[in-house]
Amino acid sequence: MDTGTILGYAAGYIAAMGGVFLLYLPVIVLLVALLIAGGLLELLLLPFIALFKRLRRRPEPDLDPSWLIERHGR
Repeated sequence: MDTGTILGYAAGYIAAMGGVFLLYLPVIVLLVALLIAGGLLELLLLPFIALFKRLRRRPEPDLDPSWLIERHGR
């Protein structure tokens, strides 16, 4: 094989890689756009998520042990 053949194969491989990249470029762009849109939507909804978490929080149980010390037999 001479130098021209090797350079031709190398150019063919690079062209094939470029073609595959261009073939899948719309899928990559769509995936990136969906990730960005999901992140922006989550940022917009973050105050509401915090509000819902605060509203759903159960009240803390009364752990005051002072009722054990009280005298019940007067």
